[in-house]
Amino acid sequence: MTLARTLEKALSDHGAHYSLEHHAQSMTSRDLARVARVDEEAVVKSVVLEDDRGFVLAVLPASKRVEFARVSDECGRSLHLCAEHDIARLFPDCEFGAVPPVGYAYGLPTLVDASLEERDEVFFEAGDHETLVRMDGGEFLDLLDEASIAEIATENTGLTSAIVRCEELYRAQLSVGRAIGAPVGSGPRWRKRLETELDRLLRAFEDHILETESAEGLLNEVIEQAPRLWREVDGLRAEHTEIRDECGELLARVGATDASRALRKRVHDLLGRLERHRYRGADLVYATFGVDLGGG
Repeated sequence: MTLARTLEKALSDHGAHYSLEHHAQSMTSRDLARVARVDEEAVVKSVVLEDDRGFVLAVLPASKRVEFARVSDECGRSLHLCAEHDIARLFPDCEFGAVPPVGYAYGLPTLVDASLEERDEVFFEAGDHETLVRMDGGEFLDLLDEASIAEIATENTGLTSAIVRCEELYRAQLSVGRAIGAPVGSGPRWRKRLETELDRLLRAFEDHILETESAEGLLNEVIEQAPRLWREVDGLRAEHTEIRDECGELLARVGATDASRALRKRVHDLLGRLERHRYRGADLVYATFGVDLGGG
């Protein structure tokens, strides 16, 4: 069990009383609570934010997410999630994603969610993914006496909304699959049905993009919970643009002179790509939240 050197010095200088607890390696703050067998509300996570004026550390319960609008109002700044390479630079003695909540020790202004004032006891990562610092809640707040306290977090809603959108998107995919599987002998009727279902699919996918890529959406929530998954998140964002463009192009070509066989092949390819995209997203959700979205 180890403490990051900077954190250890801060605790020592403050005369803080604490204990260290070892746990199985965890990838996310929620997973940490599970493997350490502690209340998720008592696990403190740290989210590094930035703008053109510098960096801010947001400290909140693992069960919640940063409310960016509230942070902006509190700071008078338009903050967003920090880039991965900057986190590594700001916390050089910590494993990536295991950021301690003691921002002042690393030269960062800190915002603490007001709900932590209610905790009798808190746990936070010591600078790696296998060690927890256990501390009295009041002493923890004393340690952060220079930090600002405000209501900057809310319950996680991005996951619930994303699941609803995922189900809508899946139903739209099935409808397109049935449309291209119908006999093409009817000609205009086949194309009209396919056009209707592709339009529905495009709208469902655009809703999916809005839901997952907003400031309060699922992808930012994944980055908050599991910063190490940023590459996978970036990959899904890139696919959003590509799949949306392909869907729009196919919709525009349904009424053209394209041969039905060639059109059907392209739609099949699109559905296959959507299916792979959905499963990559489901894997990401499972890795972050332990929630299985299944095939739908």
